Amino acid sequence: MYWTAGLIYFLILAITLASAKIGHFWHITDIHLDLDYSVGGDTKRNCRRSSSSSGHNFRPAARYGDYNCDSPWDLVRSAVHSMEQKHGEIEFILWTGDAVSELASYSSEQQYKALSNVTDILNRYFSSHFVIPVLGHDDPGASRGGRYSYTDLGHLFEKWLPPDAIVTFNKGGYYTFDQKKSRVRLVALNTNLFSNHILDSKEELEAQWKWFETIMNKAEKNNERVFIIGHMAPGADERQFDALPGYSEKYSAKYLRLVRKHASIIVGQFFGHLHSDTFRIVYDDSKPVSWMMMAPSVSPRRIPTGNNNPGIRIYKYDTVTGTVLDFSQYYLDLSEANSKNEAVWQLEYNLTSYYGLNEVSPRSLHELAQSFTLSNSLLFERYVRAYSVSFNHHYQHCDSNCKHTHYCAITKLEFSEFRNCLETAAHALASSNNHQQRNAQLASLLLIVPIVLGRLI
Repeated sequence: MYWTAGLIYFLILAITLASAKIGHFWHITDIHLDLDYSVGGDTKRNCRRSSSSSGHNFRPAARYGDYNCDSPWDLVRSAVHSMEQKHGEIEFILWTGDAVSELASYSSEQQYKALSNVTDILNRYFSSHFVIPVLGHDDPGASRGGRYSYTDLGHLFEKWLPPDAIVTFNKGGYYTFDQKKSRVRLVALNTNLFSNHILDSKEELEAQWKWFETIMNKAEKNNERVFIIGHMAPGADERQFDALPGYSEKYSAKYLRLVRKHASIIVGQFFGHLHSDTFRIVYDDSKPVSWMMMAPSVSPRRIPTGNNNPGIRIYKYDTVTGTVLDFSQYYLDLSEANSKNEAVWQLEYNLTSYYGLNEVSPRSLHELAQSFTLSNSLLFERYVRAYSVSFNHHYQHCDSNCKHTHYCAITKLEFSEFRNCLETAAHALASSNNHQQRNAQLASLLLIVPIVLGRLI
């Protein structure tokens, strides 16, 4: 009996110790809070009230948002409330930028107010947890000439970040954060400085890069594990592949070289910006060595290239090694929420079970991407459905060209390689079409020849 009791105690202790290594963190991104959103406003006018809005085509904006518009406050509040209700016991929250709506020509004061409102609600629901914020390209401080400096924005985040992190944030919007109870180091980048879209001073750009290299070299030396967090990732946007890539060509190449160099200690890269649920793979001489996850936005607006339902995501990871074990993607069916006047955030899928993965690794995600190239790939159908967060229009219309564009974006992060990948597919398709045309012409000829010969005979 004593032996049985001892065994039970040992098993309970083992389970407790094992479970103590498991932690969770939320990822929320691209909230795009619109302070001017008006319930009953004109959905064709960014959900604003307008005296000229009338007629049978008028469709009023609903409580939780509209696919033509950025986020109303009720949507933002429901998202953060759902995070707290579904899993309030977490290690931290990743908040990867774009708190402010891109629809309105906001003054610097309005931008700051929107950012402050989102900061306050995260702090209200998660007052005893760290939030790891980074700046998006629509946030104040993202471009030069605005009223608010990085130091002004740093005051909003002082409740979450230690003093040494605030020092570098005040310099350029970047910082690092080590977790005392684990070997995981969080490196938060101001990816706006790498961007093709926003031109900051060369001094800020070079200062961040030098700092980034130093931090990564120290992490390697100290045998730490690193999460890299940013707003924009390198590579192309598969829904706007004719647009400029997120990073300049120079800094895209430098970033990817650094990731390859330190791939052994980088256990995760987390971004937003695209409003889509997707991922990226970094290769080193054709070997997959690192991955990036892009979480979908809270904002449902992605016009003119498609919409998505609002999404929030929670990761499960080993707090000692930093190894990401899985994530759960939650979403709000916006149409249903508005029709019922109730925001019910639902589980959309779990990463590993949804795609049949044994682990979350560069190799497993590479194999997943390769499966997308197969004809009638069921996994690709699942991917496209999740890509727009179960918004029911997009995933019904993804032909072979669409599929190949997704594959190229996932696996070719250098923009020139992405272009070559698309062109190779285009040439193959043209060659196939020419071959089919020649076969059709030959078949027609074979049908005509006997007729002609019969007449001659």
